[in-house]
Amino acid sequence: MNRAATLIILILLLCAVTAQGVPIPGIQGRCKCIWTTSRPIDPRTMQSMKYIPRGSHCVTTEIIVTLKNGKKLCVNPTAQWVKIIIKAKKAARLRK
Repeated sequence: MNRAATLIILILLLCAVTAQGVPIPGIQGRCKCIWTTSRPIDPRTMQSMKYIPRGSHCVTTEIIVTLKNGKKLCVNPTAQWVKIIIKAKKAARLRK
């Protein structure tokens, strides 16, 4: 009887943990940028810029720049040159 009760309690405990939405490592719950650079990047070498706002997956805002050669860089969102590029991109969208 004790073995059956222990097994039921373990199963219920596992169900409770999974119902709470505990993130599975490697799938969600982690920042994509481990480190960032503040070094200015020439805008002519940029192919795209992805803005990821902070949220439950990561406590910091992330900006990932993809260069024309395919390399991806995480840049510091508080760097002045990044703010200028974001402002210019927003202005360009508003003009369209």
